[in-house]
Amino acid sequence: MKTRWGIALLLICTIAAILMFRQVQDRTPTEDLYTDGQLRMEIQTVSSAAEPMQETVFELFVTELPEKPITDADIELHIAMPDMFCGVFPAEVVESKPGVYSATATPVMQGLWEAEAVLRWEDRHVEVRTLFKVR
Repeated sequence: MKTRWGIALLLICTIAAILMFRQVQDRTPTEDLYTDGQLRMEIQTVSSAAEPMQETVFELFVTELPEKPITDADIELHIAMPDMFCGVFPAEVVESKPGVYSATATPVMQGLWEAEAVLRWEDRHVEVRTLFKVR
């Protein structure tokens, strides 16, 4: 009887591990840099260690090529946990200098988070994203 329960538990754990592995493998890759012949947009995490319920700052660099900063851009940034649903949290985005935007958001718990920035410029819709760990 104990052997059956042990085999059932082992089978359940194996299935759970496979599902978790597939979920991580199926995640879309993060693209922290977008560039084409006309536009360049990049996202970076400013602080190296993010903490729950503490502001986390990101910098966005937006340039019309060759090297012309895009000012007064329509940018939104939000953060979310890609492997679990705990909500989507918007960031406050401000232009700190021409072509450089600072975004501040507050993750609510520990784990792997993703910041996604969206730029609407002329007839374009550009997205960049980065993963960051909250300890």
